[in-house]
Amino acid sequence: MSQPSRTIPFPLSKLNDARDLVEVRCSYCKRAHVYYPTDLIQLFGDVDVDSLSGRMKCESVPGGHGFLKVERVFSGSREMVGKKIRRLVAIQVKRVPVWKEE
Repeated sequence: MSQPSRTIPFPLSKLNDARDLVEVRCSYCKRAHVYYPTDLIQLFGDVDVDSLSGRMKCESVPGGHGFLKVERVFSGSREMVGKKIRRLVAIQVKRVPVWKEE
């Protein structure tokens, strides 16, 4: 049976309130990273958790492999044993000049 689609948005702030984490996994190369919701809120805003799969890209290949799988991870669970959490250190803004001939 297919799972029913969720109609009520589930923003990142709800995960933050529950002290949960976000795991993002690439199905193609099997890379997975765990993030704090507050770090993702700084980048994307307080968006729906499911929308992250289309907003983020796998970093192993320029351009990415496609959509990523995004899951909620309970911070105190056994799944977190031995996993490292990625922290946001800085946001770099790339300045690209756009020219117009007059």
